[in-house]
Parts: sequence; C-alpha cells; structure tokens
Amino acid sequence: MGSKLLSTLVTAGVLAMAIGSSALAASNPIEARQACMKANVKLMKVAVPVMKGESAYDKAAIDAVVAEAAQACAGWDSWWGEDTKPGGAIKTEAKAEIWSDKAGFDAATADYVKAFTAVKASADEASFKAAFPALGASCKSCHEKFRQAD
Repeated sequence: MGSKLLSTLVTAGVLAMAIGSSALAASNPIEARQACMKANVKLMKVAVPVMKGESAYDKAAIDAVVAEAAQACAGWDSWWGEDTKPGGAIKTEAKAEIWSDKAGFDAATADYVKAFTAVKASADEASFKAAFPALGASCKSCHEKFRQAD
C-alpha cells in the first residue's frame, strides 16, 4: 500500500471518528459540555507552564490543544437546554445560575469566546503571552459564578 493511500485512509478514519464523536456529543449535551471542559483543562496544562516560564513556548503544541478545544466546544450554544439543569440523571457541575442569570452567563461566554479567539490567533510567543491572561481570567470568572465546587 502506497504511503499516499495510507495517509488518505488514516485521515479518513480520523475524520470519521471526529464526526462520530461530534454526533455523540451533540446527542448528550451534558457529556458534550464535560468533554469541552476537559479539552480546556488540557489547553491550560500546556499553556500555564509556558506562562510561568516552566516550559518553552511551542506554537505547534499550543495550536494543537487550541484546535482540540475548539472542536470539543463547537456545539456550546446548544448544550444549555432546560433539561440539562443540575439534578438530572447525569451529574453536572453547572449551577442553576446558568439558567436564572442567562444574561450573565451569555456575557461570560462572550468573554471566553473573545479571549479564546485571541489565543487562537496568536502567531508567536509574544502575542500568545499577551492574549492568554484574558482566557484564564474568563475561565476563572465563569467558574466562580456558574460552576459548582467538586
């Protein structure tokens, strides 16, 4: 089997898995939210050591975890239906304030999207380090108001 054909088959397989996992996530909003949060934790685990000077800046590594988070969080707006409030069959750390303070939650989401977009657009270490603090702050702010403690 030629390397081009093998590469095409691998790419097709990865794409099929991504589509399959996206379809599964879309059918279960709470699990999709949890997958999104896990992808953001992974992003933090790569980015925070860079910010602290404990790891060297690696654009490829940053881009990879940013892309993973972007894919995992792509359905965000559709995951907050009334049927996904705390107390259902699937455990969630979401607080009731998400639904009772929709304007506040929407503003927190907008802050995150703006900060995430800036990190995603960063082209080098300087622009990454300038953009990342707003992302961390948006995550912290949203978690303080809209996430239940473990």
